[in-house]
Formats: sequence, structure tokens, C-alpha cells
Amino acid sequence: MKKLLFSLVFLAQPALTAEEALTECRQIEDIVERVACYDKIVDSLFPMDSSDNVETITSPESPKSSAVPDAQSLFGASDAEANRIIEESLDIEQIDQIVAVVTDAQQSATKKLTVTLDNGQIWRQLDNQSLRLKSGEIVIIRKASLGSFFMEKESGSRRIRVKRAN
Repeated sequence: MKKLLFSLVFLAQPALTAEEALTECRQIEDIVERVACYDKIVDSLFPMDSSDNVETITSPESPKSSAVPDAQSLFGASDAEANRIIEESLDIEQIDQIVAVVTDAQQSATKKLTVTLDNGQIWRQLDNQSLRLKSGEIVIIRKASLGSFFMEKESGSRRIRVKRAN
């Protein structure tokens, strides 16, 4: 491509080859003028059809894509990466904790809790720690390391490791 570009004649100034024209452009100190010079060379070597004369303007302040990702674009991405893409594309604020009211707390035969919250979320206990919960109590669920979560009473210091069930 370089050889083709350099071997073509610069049409705006027929006496100069493309290589000489590029060398002249390189000597221009003002960046705007230099880019304009390079643009003239490219335009003369590769003239645009009238159908190609469409400007595409992108907003530099918004690097995020406004399109909602589809299943194919998320296929193969890790769960964390897929969540990040979805959160960014939908402009969802990321939070580190939620505060909710317990509507139901059931203990299994293995003494692990299943907690239903007023926001409709259901959380299941993963560890063997003890935490007594009853309906109407306020709990805080915080993000922990490696994608895990802790649940604790608003009024206490004990916590259990939990996983979202729904």
C-alpha cells in the first residue's frame, strides 16, 4: 500500500509525486494545517463518490455504546464481564450494599437460612455461622470479595455469607 501511495502522482500539484507531497506536509509545524495537507493528498488519491459524502459524528464525552447488548455479544464473556457490559450499556449505578426488611426467614434441616426480603429478593445462607432473623428486622447485604455477599442485622455485628437465590 505504501509503495502504491508513494508511486501515485499527487493530483493537486501535478509536479509533485505523492512521496514529495507527503514530505512537504511533514514539514508543516501547525498541526491543523499539517492534517489538512495530508487530507488533500488522501482526497486526491482516493476521491469519494457523492454517496460516500456522509459525515459520522461521534460524541467524545460518551465512549459507552447506547445499544443494549444482545445474547450473542455477551456469549463467552465471564459473568462479571457480562454484568459490567450490561450495567454500562443501561447506565445502571453500581452499589456496594442494600438495606431491606426481612419478610420471611426459614431455617433448613441443615440449619441454614433462606431469607425473603421486602424487595422480593431471596437469599440463601452458604456458611455455618449463626444469625437469628425474624420478620420485620432490617438487614444489610454487602458485597464481599470474589463476588460473594454478607448479610448482617442492622443492629448487630454478626454476619453470614449468602447467595442470591432468585
